[in-house]
Amino acid sequence: MPEERAMSRFPVTVREATVEDVDALHALARELADALGDQGPRPEATKARLLELLEEPRAWVLVAEAENGVVGAASLWIKPDLAHGDIVVEVPMLVVSQNTRRRGIGRLLVEKTQTIATAENVALIELVATRENDTARAFYRSLGFVETDHITLEFIGDMQNSPDLEQVQSPNPNT
Repeated sequence: MPEERAMSRFPVTVREATVEDVDALHALARELADALGDQGPRPEATKARLLELLEEPRAWVLVAEAENGVVGAASLWIKPDLAHGDIVVEVPMLVVSQNTRRRGIGRLLVEKTQTIATAENVALIELVATRENDTARAFYRSLGFVETDHITLEFIGDMQNSPDLEQVQSPNPNT
């Protein structure tokens, strides 16, 4: 169900994404990647991942839509988490277009995420932000999120040619 809020004469609706939103989502993902100095996704990769997420019952892709189109997005998924012994919502992407920031759109996306989390009896929401993204981190803290000492590591090597763990010999022959 869409939620609407007027942001100082800037009406915005948050709704679940559809495949028709793929171009706007790709543009937002590229904008986020550019801001972080990352390589953005290819259009066909964005479409493939969107189609997968739309079919995944534990995943949501939300878009914030204004008169001029999609101006923000969040992807999230609900996962059972053994480390926490509970159910967690992970938000790997939350982005608002540069020219529409500071109008409450990010807050609206987070509020919709919290609504979904509550409906799904989730215990924790985890957001992803880079260490250098001070603006995003301050925004999340202003909404009550706290930073943790977790460090995320990403394997950036070639998955096809990475060592097969079964073939890697342990230094201890008894293991």
